[in-house]
Formats: sequence, C-alpha cells, structure tokens
Amino acid sequence: MERAKKRIAIIGGGITGLTAAYRINEQIKNENLPFELILLEGSSRVGGKIRSLQIENRFIDVGAESIDVRFSEALSLITELGLKNQLIYSSGDKPDVYFYNELHQLNYPTYKGIPIYPNDIWKNDILTFNGKLANYKDMFMPKLDWIENDIPLSDFLKRRLGEEQVEHVIEPFFSKIYAGDLDEMGVRSSKEFVFDVERKHRRFSKGLAKHPEYFDGDGNYITFKEGLEVLPKKLAESLESHIQYGKKVFDIKENNESTYIIDVNHKEQIRVGAIIVATPLTEYSRLFKSKELSNFLNQTVTASIGFILFSFPKGAIKKEPKGFGFVTPRRNDSHVTSVVFLDKKWPSLKQSDDEILIGANFGRRGEDSIVSLSNMEIEEHILKDLKQILGVEVAPNYMKIARWPNAIPQYTVNHENLKQEVMQSLRKDYPGIYIAGNGFGGFGINQCVEEANRVSKAVVEYMKIQNCI
Repeated sequence: MERAKKRIAIIGGGITGLTAAYRINEQIKNENLPFELILLEGSSRVGGKIRSLQIENRFIDVGAESIDVRFSEALSLITELGLKNQLIYSSGDKPDVYFYNELHQLNYPTYKGIPIYPNDIWKNDILTFNGKLANYKDMFMPKLDWIENDIPLSDFLKRRLGEEQVEHVIEPFFSKIYAGDLDEMGVRSSKEFVFDVERKHRRFSKGLAKHPEYFDGDGNYITFKEGLEVLPKKLAESLESHIQYGKKVFDIKENNESTYIIDVNHKEQIRVGAIIVATPLTEYSRLFKSKELSNFLNQTVTASIGFILFSFPKGAIKKEPKGFGFVTPRRNDSHVTSVVFLDKKWPSLKQSDDEILIGANFGRRGEDSIVSLSNMEIEEHILKDLKQILGVEVAPNYMKIARWPNAIPQYTVNHENLKQEVMQSLRKDYPGIYIAGNGFGGFGINQCVEEANRVSKAVVEYMKIQNCI
C-alpha cells in the first residue's frame, strides 16, 4: 500500500497525457521525489489525434493539421525538447473564402477573418454596403458588462462587426479551427483571443492592431519535416520505461488510505495514489459515477470530422485560390469545410510540377453525418464539391481518407460553469484525480500543452502532501 500511495497514473497517451507525464517525470528527477510514474495507453501507439501519413519520403498530417505559433505553449515545449530545427513554417498567406460560387481573397490584414483596420472592409467584395457599414460598430460599442454567464461567440462578434461580416467571412475561419457552431460556442469557454482584446482595449481594431504577431499570414503555422507525430514520438522516447501499451482502463474505484484501484482490460488491477485522466471526452462516463460529471457529459456535445488527401495531375485545378487554400461558410451547400493546397502551405512537400496535393476537410457541428458514410460516398460528395469550386474534372491519382468520429468537443456557453461543478466534485469525492485533455480544458495542441503543464504541477503537489514530503 505504501508503494501505491507513491504511484501516479496517467490514462491516455495523447498530447495532453504525454506532456503531463513528461513534466511529472522531469520534476521527479529534478527534485529526487520517491514517486513512480506510469502512463496507460489503450492502443498500440501514442499521439491520439496527431497522425502523420508517410507517402514515399513525404509526411502528411491527416489528424491535427498544424500548430498555431501565434500562441506559445507548444513551441516552448518543442524548443525544450530540441526539436526546433526540424520545424517547417507555413507559407501561401491565408485561406480564401468561398462564397456565392466564387473564391475571395481577403487582401488586407486580418485575425481569423476579422479586419484589423476598419477602412479595409471596403476592399471586401463579399459584403453588401450595409454589411460593410456594420463593421464600424466596433468603434462605438462600449465594453460588455460581463456577468457570470457566458454568451455565444456569434452574438459577441455580431455586436461589434455586424451579422453579414460574421456569417459570411469570420464564421468559416472559426469553424475551420473548432469544427463548431458559433451560435453554440461560448466566447469565454472557447478561450478566444478576441475576448481578451475586448476586455483590455474595448475595440477589436485598436487591440488587434497592437498585436501584429497575431495577424493571419505566412508563418502562422508549423509542422515538422516528418509530420506532427515527431512531437508525441519524442515525448514517448523520453518516457519509454513509463508507458504501457494496450492497457485500456475500464473503471476507477476508491480504495483505502487515499488510493484508487484502476481496472485495466478487465484483467488487471493497479493501485495508485493519484490519477490524471487525459482521454477523449467520450471515455469519461465509463470511468466515473459522479453525478456532476454525468451532468457535464450529458450536456457536452462533440463534432465528427474527416480529411481526404488527394493527389491530382498537373492542370487538374482550373480555379486555384490565391491563398494556401479556402474555407467555406456554414450557409453554403458544400460538404467541404476547408481545403488546403498542401504543397503551397508546406513548399517542402512539392516534389514535382506534375502533381498537386490537396487536403480536403469535411464535417463540423451540425454537418457531420457525412463522416459516417462509406469511403465511396464521401469521395463522390467531395469530388463533386471540388468540381464546383475548383473546376476539377479529372480523377485523382490517389486518395487517402481519415475519419475522426466525435473527436472535437464543443465549448458551449454552459461549458465553464459545468467544468467548475466537475472540478468541485472531483476535489470533494475524488481527491487526487485530475481531468485534462481536449474535452475539458481547451481545444488544440497549444491548449492541451497548457492544460498538461497546469495539471502536472497540481498532481505532484497533491502527492507531496499525501506522502508528507
């Protein structure tokens, strides 16, 4: 039992679980702590939704697409791991917007489609005259007097920029990132940068102009020469003796002396003193019987997404976007949510003038039924869209499909309040158990790293107290 009290278990080998394990392992070594660390991964690989496909000598990400370096958490970890020299940075400016059967480039400074300078809106030929005038609301609107309740991100943005601007231009940029519905997403829950801008500067234009490092454009995104899987593989390499593969956790039960029993594969029981749960959101209900956690899960929704890699012969694309791809508004009959010209965004992928590599994303909140179709049906729908949008008439050289069902949690207006209820319940009923991961503390690689940094410190401090250290 004494050994169990000093054992920390991490459930899940995605980027959150791996980063938390790395941080804890470093702290154990640096402070010579008498703790034992294990990471339980249910599959035969680590990385979760980070997956890089190798085609000959090229590596293409078919899960998480890239890391946004406008936020520093992941880049700091990459630098610490000595991987910075393996990075490649995006080029090709930013995506166009596909609207009313045309591709439109936003040829002015923006942040996720939001114009930095109000007068630039007159360069936009998507909006009507009244839609452009509404953009000036930002200059006069007072700062919101926030109360406890969150509000939809769409309401927050429309209040300052007008309905047309949000629905036709800004929404597809946000939807590409969150695969969500702006009418459901909470501005606080999503931890959006524009919320901080409004708090500090009142006006978007004033606040965003002070941060040119956040503008859309070249160099916003990174991957590795051998794909994003380089990051989880490097973390796993440093944790090799601590990771156990094929260890699916089915239950967590309280034990005596402030310890817990983890049921692994219905065959093995592991006693531990503290646990970090870094699994997908859909796994939580299987592990806990907490009323508050059940309430949280019942009110949390997810979106399913998919990705198709196409190789087309030279000349197949008749209408090419000016940016590295394009995004599509929700008010559009296309199944495609965004398209990336991979050898334009990542020039190192270009090996021949006779081939064009395209990555097509599909599925988002409310439009994700396509993910459950057969490969043949998905290919038919997406190729039909590419014919309409890009003028593609020829068959691809080859294609690869990846699906991610129920992969993207939706941070709705109720998320933060429900999250606080869950955390209070855990502290009361499950002290020493911490929930992290993509479905709880944030979306995307940066926020997963940030959450892992926070929760790793918390669990070590808890273990010190429990073991009188």
